[in-house]
Order: sequence, then structure tokens, then C-alpha cells
Amino acid sequence: MRFYFCLALLLAVSPAFSQTKTEKRLTGLEKRVSKVEKRVSRLEEGGGSAGAAAAPAEKGPAAPIAVQLLKKKQVVGQEKIGVKLYLEFENVSNRRYYAFNGVLVFRDSAGAVVWTKAYGYSDQLQPGQRVPVTLAVSSEQTKEYLKLLKAGELTVSLEKQEAYGAD
Repeated sequence: MRFYFCLALLLAVSPAFSQTKTEKRLTGLEKRVSKVEKRVSRLEEGGGSAGAAAAPAEKGPAAPIAVQLLKKKQVVGQEKIGVKLYLEFENVSNRRYYAFNGVLVFRDSAGAVVWTKAYGYSDQLQPGQRVPVTLAVSSEQTKEYLKLLKAGELTVSLEKQEAYGAD
């Protein structure tokens, strides 16, 4: 009787020993992938926790400074040609800022990045105040100039914002 019991136990355990290391890793990987798929499907269905969804809304506005492109104008002078970009910055928060900086990102109508420029502003900006700014790109910056000319409709955003206020 012991012989049959040992034989049955040996046959039951043998498939576990017959797996190679690669097969064991693949089995473990498949289990982890199925867990991740379950989590993703729960998130897509909106089954996430309410506390996690409420946390970002409590932070306040992510971008206190909004920027808008008013117009793009090609300028032809006697010595140089270029493009002038007329922008308007607005403080959309309820705080007073003394300076801000970030990266201006210009995109065409398809959403492709046409030009990026680091920008800083160091004058007081009250809540709701708008400030007009003009940027010039000359033909000496050939690639940027040609991309701006080619792009029909432009949109602009101020990314990686840092605003400095005393309030």
C-alpha cells in the first residue's frame, strides 16, 4: 500500500519538477500580466478608489499662467526677414505673482511641435491680469523660421511652469 501511495505522490509531483526554469518564469510572468490586465480593466471601468480621484482636484490649478497666441505676422525689412509672434499671458489663479518661467511650446494644427523656447517673465502679474508679449524669430534661425512659416494655424502652451509669488 505504501508503494502505491509513494508512486501516486511521485507522479503528482513530477510535472512540477519537469518544468524548466524558462517555463516557470513564463508561468510567473503570465500570472503577473493577468493581474495587471485586471487592474487596468478596473481603472477603465471607473472602479478606482474615490480618494485617489479626489486628490488631484485638491491641488488647485496646475498651470497658474495661461498663454494665448494672438497672431503670427511675417515681417520683411531691408536687412532681415522674420516672423513676429504676438502672445498674451494671463494669470488665471487668484494669487499675485512676481515672476514666472517655463517652456513655450508651439504646435501646428496636427499637434506636432513646431518650435519650443524657454521663456521667463519678471514683472508683477495680478490675478486676472493679461500681459501682451511679442517674440521675434529671424531668418537667421532658419529651421525655426521656416517651420513657423509653413505651419498654418499655431497653438501655444506654457509647459514646465514655475510661478513665484509672495502671497
